[in-house]
Amino acid sequence: MKVGDLVMHYDELNDDERVGLVLEINHWVDKDAPARNFGTDVTVLWSDGERMLCDPNELRVVDESR
Repeated sequence: MKVGDLVMHYDELNDDERVGLVLEINHWVDKDAPARNFGTDVTVLWSDGERMLCDPNELRVVDESR
């Protein structure tokens, strides 16, 4: 997954059919945490205009940007 890809939200409990555009991918590390705390946040702009911060595991790529 990369910036510019079209994605759909994947949720086993919900059929969310919105298509969104990946705007930003942020890999982060919390250096002050006692245990290793790290992750990735993906900012998505949905077709209805909503911006949402998602975990990459919640998204499914439907069309890759070139």
